Amino acid sequence: MTLTERNAIAAPAEGLFIYNLDSKCFQYYKGTAWSGCLGESPTNALECSSPASNGGYAIGTPPLTSANTITVDVLVNSIEAYNISTNTVNGYSFSASGVFSAIGLNTITLSGSGTPIAEQTDSFTITYTEKGDTCNINIGVTSVLSSCLAYLNAGSTTDGIYSVDPDGSGPNPAYDCYCDMTNDGGGWTLVFNHNTAGGYWTNDAEASEFNVASPGLTTNKYSILSKLDEIKSAAAYEFRIYYPTLGLRNHWSQTFDPRTSASTIRPVTGYNAINIDMTNNSWGRFRVIRR
Repeated sequence: MTLTERNAIAAPAEGLFIYNLDSKCFQYYKGTAWSGCLGESPTNALECSSPASNGGYAIGTPPLTSANTITVDVLVNSIEAYNISTNTVNGYSFSASGVFSAIGLNTITLSGSGTPIAEQTDSFTITYTEKGDTCNINIGVTSVLSSCLAYLNAGSTTDGIYSVDPDGSGPNPAYDCYCDMTNDGGGWTLVFNHNTAGGYWTNDAEASEFNVASPGLTTNKYSILSKLDEIKSAAAYEFRIYYPTLGLRNHWSQTFDPRTSASTIRPVTGYNAINIDMTNNSWGRFRVIRR
């Protein structure tokens, strides 16, 4: 009924329920006056500012793994089952189902499946099936990933030479490096290898970058220490140094840049021991590998 018709009701009964055509809402009589408009119960809804992709996406890699996900926030007002998924684009897709865990903001992880086919930017539509909500997210697929760790996260588990491009579409070209995918969790980049059978380093410049085109454990003098800042995935440098003759290794992190100069502090600034086999200075032949 209209507002005029409502007001014309003589002595309305307490609890009388009407639909107000003028206000487009329900109201009831409280005994002394009409209530305000009754709001709809809030529903669950996607938060479209929240979607984020995780993991590396490259053609020629194994099928997507547990590291390849999309996360999206849902504002939950009612605990109920959900099905959230994407369309299939370029050979892969994402999905999740379950029951919301709590009232409020819930972060839902959609697991990836399939294998990227072409190098391109893929536009996905995230659909909340029960409510019809949709959000969008773009994921870039490359032919070269940024690091050994990115290849590991994309499903590669074999030691060997990989092409990496740390700055992606930036000005620096991709280059080959040796990736250790099996020791201490894998995802390590060989940045330095020295076998004294190949001679000694003549100066700091040579030790910083040498035989860049020949990465591998059989290259007696190899260094890409000049690329440390491109390769590292955190604020600190994380190193793993290996002494193959004895099968011993040290694994640690530090904030001190080893290329600047000899440190006057022992241990160096920001040193954090992770797994230490050797405590003396007689390293001999060694390989330095870092994530």
